[in-house]
Amino acid sequence: MFMTSGQPTAAPVRSALDQAGFSVWTPSLGTAVREALREAAFGDGRAGARCLLHTPVVREVAQAIGAELRAEGILAGGALAIQAIAFDKNPTTNWKVTWHQDLMFPFARRPESGGFSARCQKDGVDYARPPAAILADMLAVRLHLDACDAENGPLRVAPGTHAAGIIPSAEIAGIVSTTGATVCLAREGEALLMRPLLLHASSPASRPRRRRVLHLVFYSGAAISEPWHQAVGARS
Repeated sequence: MFMTSGQPTAAPVRSALDQAGFSVWTPSLGTAVREALREAAFGDGRAGARCLLHTPVVREVAQAIGAELRAEGILAGGALAIQAIAFDKNPTTNWKVTWHQDLMFPFARRPESGGFSARCQKDGVDYARPPAAILADMLAVRLHLDACDAENGPLRVAPGTHAAGIIPSAEIAGIVSTTGATVCLAREGEALLMRPLLLHASSPASRPRRRRVLHLVFYSGAAISEPWHQAVGARS
């Protein structure tokens, strides 16, 4: 099943996030801002770039999107961006990602609160898996800087699986076979809103061309005291 693009009002977006775990939403960003993002975050041709919240235009866009989502009641009042990643699927970096949930997140320092698990360190950055209640409260915003059609390696999601909590790897295939998959298409400038616990995957593009996505994650931070590190989650 394909999810076609379009701009629902805030109430249907909130309902879709609650029930299906994802929705299409269009932020109020002009073409000049999108071009500035392309130059700042995607100019070197890498498949992915991490820790981008320190980049001025990325930080400003994250703040603007967060403010708009808060004003529409889609985000909680205190929610802020904790993560910014640039993904550039193109003819030379045309990857595949199997079904998964985004579970591991980076922190400014090792989280010691109860419920945080799988603590590790990668490239000098502390990572951990937050409790399911914290993961369920996060919202990812995948801003498309290029149109993404069925031939361009779009994201596929398993509707409703965000409500199942943390799913053991051995159960993922069976769950996806039951729920089916929705292919998420997008016009340039549209954003896919999704819960990180939603099962998702992507295939290599069958007709490769650039599919630049700025992936932001927002969280209210109300349940924890440890500061988040601006870094990367799973590649999608």
